[in-house]
Amino acid sequence: MSYSSEQVEATLGKNSAVLEAISLETEILNDNSQEDIFLKWLAKGFIDLNRGSIKVSGFPHPIEIPSVKMHFDPETFAIEDASLKIDRSDFRLSGNANNILSYFRGDSILRGRFSFVSDTTDITQIMELTSGLGSKDTTSAGQAEATKGDSVYTGPYMVPMGVDLLLNTNIKSASFGQDTASNISGDVRIKDGVLVLDELTFETPAARMQVTSMYRTPRKNHLYVGLDYHMLDVEIEELLKMIPDIDTLMPMLRSFKGKGEFHIAVETYMDSLYNIKKSTLRGASSIRGSNLVLMDGETFSEIAQKLRFSRKAENIVDSLSAEFTIFRNEIDIYPFLIVMDKYKAVIAGRHNFDMSFDYHVSIVESPIPIKLGLDLKGNMDDMSVDLAKCEYAELYRPVSRNAVENKQLELRKMIREILTQKVKD
Repeated sequence: MSYSSEQVEATLGKNSAVLEAISLETEILNDNSQEDIFLKWLAKGFIDLNRGSIKVSGFPHPIEIPSVKMHFDPETFAIEDASLKIDRSDFRLSGNANNILSYFRGDSILRGRFSFVSDTTDITQIMELTSGLGSKDTTSAGQAEATKGDSVYTGPYMVPMGVDLLLNTNIKSASFGQDTASNISGDVRIKDGVLVLDELTFETPAARMQVTSMYRTPRKNHLYVGLDYHMLDVEIEELLKMIPDIDTLMPMLRSFKGKGEFHIAVETYMDSLYNIKKSTLRGASSIRGSNLVLMDGETFSEIAQKLRFSRKAENIVDSLSAEFTIFRNEIDIYPFLIVMDKYKAVIAGRHNFDMSFDYHVSIVESPIPIKLGLDLKGNMDDMSVDLAKCEYAELYRPVSRNAVENKQLELRKMIREILTQKVKD
């Protein structure tokens, strides 16, 4: 059967559709043994539609469809090209959606593999439209928490259930609240309540970034995230603005200014407001930088005086390379070398989320023959700085513990196991 029309309008309750042009080649099979209309009439063929608009009850924005070219049968939608626009987001899809009929029958999850190309994507709106899809209680999952019109999504984001979708993304510009990113590429996969970002690369005004992560939402107040996050050429000041919790993990960073490389591999559970449940926090991180400025202050002045720094010594840190591990409320700083003017020091210790700390600093190279050490204890408001015996020898040089790399491999193994778990076909 062939059908073409310059304009089609349809209304079903609060749902409506308008198509300016449609061309349809189809063959329809009738199965009167089925009660559901989608199962009673089985169609296959090809559809070509242009300049469409769909309004769906529950969706705050109309879906504009500049064009769709698609082959279809009861189990497969083979999309040659589909252009869609939802408010501030536009994207083009191509690829296959499988198990269509089986999904409606409840026999299978919906599977899809698509190329996703976009000039502009509003991530918050996409989350708003998809949160909780396929769950037994979509409203409680979060969709009802958005107001109508120019809505503000309040979360938490609940990953759709009953689907296995892979998007190979190529996005020129994306927004997430007040933040923006550009040149986004990589794989995004949603598999039955699990969201995976696989080596997603992007750029922000602060840095170039790469992220691999897994996000699970078993319950609204019990959200899991495993994150492998790598930032290149990042301004340390901007890093602390983007990820305020980094200041808790490594408070000494606030004393530095300049560009560095930051890498963290971490897993934790969060509540519905994305607050970290610190008792579940596990991870490792590293930061590297060169030609950093050590911000002057009372703490630096006291340390410089105790260690007899030259008055001519500039507050320039030639190089910094630090690793630390995170376990619940404790952060262990592995010995790392800091080079400043003619001085080389090894720093190590532990601090806690209550911002108390216990650090040791050993001067392993300096213009003066006496080797000095310092013990720093307390917190930033009440800190003691005491001379101590050097814990590290003159020729000691810290060796990388590969803590981040080990945690990274652990997370990737976990993601691989989750994605290869069998679900009903």
